[in-house]
Order: sequence, then C-alpha cells, then structure tokens
Amino acid sequence: SVCPSVYLSVSLPLSLSLSFCMVCSFLFQWMPNHRGFANGVVVAGFGAGALIFDQVQTFYINPHNFKPVPNGTTHCSSHTTAQKYFVEDEVLDRVPHCFLLLGLVYAVMQVIGVLFISNPPDGHEHRYARLTDQDVDEDNMTGSFSKPEENVGSINSHVQHQLECTMCCFSCSCGNIGQPKGDTTTSLFGYDLSPRQVLRTWTFYIVWFTFLVNGLAVVFVATLYKTFGQTFIADDHFLAIVGTVASPFNAVARIMWGHIADKTSYKVAMLSMTSVSTGLLLTFYFTSSMGKGAFALWVALLFLCFGGNFSLFPYATSVTFGTKSVGANYGLVFTSQVVSGVLAATLASSLICSIGYSGIIPLCAGFQFVGVLLTLLYPETRSIGVS
Repeated sequence: SVCPSVYLSVSLPLSLSLSFCMVCSFLFQWMPNHRGFANGVVVAGFGAGALIFDQVQTFYINPHNFKPVPNGTTHCSSHTTAQKYFVEDEVLDRVPHCFLLLGLVYAVMQVIGVLFISNPPDGHEHRYARLTDQDVDEDNMTGSFSKPEENVGSINSHVQHQLECTMCCFSCSCGNIGQPKGDTTTSLFGYDLSPRQVLRTWTFYIVWFTFLVNGLAVVFVATLYKTFGQTFIADDHFLAIVGTVASPFNAVARIMWGHIADKTSYKVAMLSMTSVSTGLLLTFYFTSSMGKGAFALWVALLFLCFGGNFSLFPYATSVTFGTKSVGANYGLVFTSQVVSGVLAATLASSLICSIGYSGIIPLCAGFQFVGVLLTLLYPETRSIGVS
C-alpha cells in the first residue's frame, strides 16, 4: 500500500540526513583539502552495504528461490501490465523478522562506529594545510614567502595583508585572499554561510533542485530495476546477484566522483555524471531484449553513476557554503530527498499502470537531463552574494 511506502520514503531520508550531516561535519574538519575524496571513501561504505546485505536478505527471506507469480492483471486506459508477487507463506512470514534482524545488526554496527568519532585536535586544520599545500597561488601573491618583510616597502598594505594571511594559514578572517592551492577556500562566497544565509542564495536552490531530480531517478531505478528485471528474468537469486555486483560499483563511484571533484570542480564532475547516466537510462529499457548479461551490466553502470550523488552533494555544500555549518547546510540540501522519496512512493504504482517501464525509464532519463541543465546554471566564479 501507499502508507508504508510513504512512511519509508520520509523516515529513511530523514535518518540518513541526520547521520550523513554529522559524519560530513567531522570529516571535513579532519581532511579540509580533500573533501570530495574523503567523503567518497566514507559514503562508499554505505554503498557497499548491498554487497553483503542484498545476499543476506534474499537468502534469509527466499532461501529456496521461489519465483514471483502474476497475481492479477491491472488494466489501464493506455497500458496493461501484469504485476508479479511472492505468494508463498514461507517467504511472506520471514519479511517482518528480516526487518528486526537487520535493525539489530545495524544498531550494533552504528554504536561501534560512533565510539570512534571525535573532533580533530585544536589547530589540526592549519597543520594539515601546511603539510598538504606548500605552494602559494602566484595569481594572488606578491613577494617572497620566506621573508615577506623584505618586500613590505615595495608593496601596498593590501598585499602585505595577503602575505600575513597566507603565513598564518588562514587563521584570520579576511576571506580567501592569498589561499594556497588545494581548494582550501572557505566557500564559493569567500566566507562561511549560516543556514539562514544559505536559504537566501539562489545557488542553494540550484543545488537543491539538482539533488531532487537526481534523487527521483535514483529512487525509481533503485526500487524498480528488480521488478523490471522480473518481467523477462525468472530467477530471483540472479537478480539478487545483480544487486550484489552493482554494490561495489556504487561504492567505487562515491570515491571516484569525489576524487574527480577534488581534481576539477563540482560542476565538471556533476555534468559528467548526469550526462553519462542520461545516456544509460535512455538505453536501459532495451536490455529486456539483450539478455541477462546486458541487464546486469547496465544496472552496474547506472549505480556507478548514481553513487556519485552521495559524495558530490556533500562536497558541493562544503565548497559552496563553507565548512563551519556544513552539517546543518547539508541537512537543508538533503531535504530534497524527502520530497523525491515521497513523490516516487506515491507515483510509482500509478506510473507503472499508466505508462509502464517503457515510459518510466525514459522519464528517469528526463530527470537526469534536467540535472544537466541545472548544473549548467551553477556558478563557476565567486562573484555571487547573499541577497
């Protein structure tokens, strides 16, 4: 029914946002110069969870590999589709117990993980900056780095202030003038923004709506790829293996796209990811006539793209709005996933009935293409301000 789906679509994003925001806040303090890569490594663990738990769930709930059977045919004005369900009591009775078992396992793992979380020692960010960035941006610097006092007589007080800021490794609050290389500027705006200030910027809404449309594509594909596969693959264990194979792709994607963002920018990484996933989704439906291998390959490649969302958007939040309030700011960005989850949960059944998979999959490609267009609007310069 719709109610459990809506409940899960709201509670899951809320719980994820609480955990992700707190982890990101600690993470960016420990590794301020490599935010994309560091965040990608951490959330890769989240993506790799299916590598283990897809198999655990399938073999716990359906150890005898029962096949789903058509349980009535839904007739719509423009589309007719037969929905398949598991009807064996042995399978159905195990589902509630599986939730309890997984909840207990996750709780134990999370408590152990939380015990190891701590803030970095005082001055860690400055020491980290000195260790990882020895070069100075020549476009913003004038004079000798080792003896700036020798050049004070020949430069104005503004440039002298740049030197002092660089020498003290950003300990003053002058903004991003004279920053070393390595993306250590506070934000795209030149200073850290509070959540209230973030909501007054149009850049936030570009990022928010990009995450929304990307999230719609992710939710639809992640929840429906298996039922789509069941329309031409009658092997539940094989479909579980497809999810397991896609899991390491999902995990690697978070590290890969985060690293790409570190080396290039959020805009370049997001444009690349959404463009590739758009092409994959436009051709995904045709795997129904290409065989099981092609279906598995497309699912893996899609998750290789989709996983990047969960490293790129925390990265975008930190480099756009600063790290001081990154937890709260990313929480604002992540509210888009509550909206996308509710929309996907309420629309999935009606869309399957009305347009079928031949319509839903291109629709997801359309969502990703909108993500491409929104990313093109993301600013590349720092000439933006709070309204």
